[in-house]
Amino acid sequence: MMGFQHVIMDHITGVFSKFAYSSWIAYRIKLLKRYFLEKSMGTTDLGKVNLVDNLLDGTILVLWLMRMLDFLEVETGYAVKSLFSVGATGTLVFGLASKDIASQTMAGLSLHLSEKIFEGDQVKFSDGTSGTITRMGWFETMIQNSDDVVVGVPNSQLTGQRVYNLSRTPQSQVKQTLRIRYEDASKIPLLLETIKEEIRTDCDKLIPGRLRAHWSNFEDDHLQVVVDAHFSIKPTGGEYHDNRQKVLQAIYRAVKKTGVLPGSVVAAIERTAAAYNT
Repeated sequence: MMGFQHVIMDHITGVFSKFAYSSWIAYRIKLLKRYFLEKSMGTTDLGKVNLVDNLLDGTILVLWLMRMLDFLEVETGYAVKSLFSVGATGTLVFGLASKDIASQTMAGLSLHLSEKIFEGDQVKFSDGTSGTITRMGWFETMIQNSDDVVVGVPNSQLTGQRVYNLSRTPQSQVKQTLRIRYEDASKIPLLLETIKEEIRTDCDKLIPGRLRAHWSNFEDDHLQVVVDAHFSIKPTGGEYHDNRQKVLQAIYRAVKKTGVLPGSVVAAIERTAAAYNT
């Protein structure tokens, strides 16, 4: 009896040691894979490096699991399929659980292969979800909002949506609507030309031919003027907001130069003027 127990313990120890050794090999391959990826692809585009890294991680995991299941079948004499031959109830439970896991995994794979987003990208989805991608996993994607709160969103909720990748958009737009009194209608042509001149002078990344300032409409109590400018600046980050501020300041200077203020532009522009003065 003691000899039989000793044989069993030796067998279990052998199985465990092979399991641990193969896990260590898989882990070392994972580390070396990351090293060679960064050497071959560089570190300037870490989003793409992380994408390939995650795909290879999944491949290594699948191969390791297949190897382990095959090894257990050989060592123990039990086929993998026999583990799930526990009757109709066990099959149903396993089927329902694996269906959800498979759905999430396929959603993660689809998101990775689409290359629409990478880690570090600032994005906005059609359902309103927006922020910076901090991590892309197989089951969920971590998104950091503007208030620095990190939210985990299941990949199945992201696939199939329209996504606006602001980090890959090389151009941006600043558009403002001014409301002018009817009494100042004669000053509008000069105002429009002065606005264009001020923006061209102060904003060096203005795209040629993409600046428009027009009298756009008659309203009941005011005249409407629209200023629409496009720049070779990404629509995110400090550079974008600094440039937007320059546009607002340029409009304010033009308004002051042409004598449209005070009182002829309604509250929205007056608030901008007050902020500029402070």
